[in-house]
Amino acid sequence: MNFDDKDNDYFLHNFKEGEGESHEKSPRPTVTRPDAGSTTIDFTTTGSVEKPRRRRHGWRWFFFIVIVALGVTVYIRYFVPHVTESRSVGYVTNVEKRGILFHTFEGEMIMPAQLADTSHVYSRDFTFSIPDDSLARVIQSYQGTGKKVALTCKKYYGTLPWRGASKTVVTSIEPY
Repeated sequence: MNFDDKDNDYFLHNFKEGEGESHEKSPRPTVTRPDAGSTTIDFTTTGSVEKPRRRRHGWRWFFFIVIVALGVTVYIRYFVPHVTESRSVGYVTNVEKRGILFHTFEGEMIMPAQLADTSHVYSRDFTFSIPDDSLARVIQSYQGTGKKVALTCKKYYGTLPWRGASKTVVTSIEPY
């Protein structure tokens, strides 16, 4: 089998030059094979340099949008209450200071409707967090006295350690 290097290679043929388009010819790097004589290999590159920058710019926008969406989600979940003026009436049974790193007051209350209902089994107490120490001392003074109190609460979707272990946070108390 004889190898003929004198014919033009089909794969190295520039088809754009024959269509009548005018292109600026830049110096093309060529490599001459020492054993074949005048055969040249063309290493021209086609394509734009702007495409990688556009891709990088697109990734920046993508990550920016993802970070903003995560920030809004965290803000809504932990810092915006979904119930703001909830009133609960009942008897305070327990108020205590809990926590390892963040010490907050946690309380429990029994609802009178749950005590009066004889058709259902008693399910559980109403639990709440008290971020203010002075308010916690006032609520603690009603503990075990048998007096009804009305607690005004905010309810959040998530808990934060410095706000307490419950999603319900007490903002004020009134004797009922």
